[in-house]
Amino acid sequence: MRFDKLTTKFQQALAEAQSLALGLDATQIEPQHLMMALLEQEDGGTK
Repeated sequence: MRFDKLTTKFQQALAEAQSLALGLDATQIEPQHLMMALLEQEDGGTK
């Protein structure tokens, strides 16, 4: 995946998903981590 081709908002969501996964001692980012990150964005497109 080319990270530079993603939108800034999605890059931020991926970084937050990674933080969530690490905080839960997960070995990889799962779809639920990414979904939580997207839903928590203040001005994201999921609200």
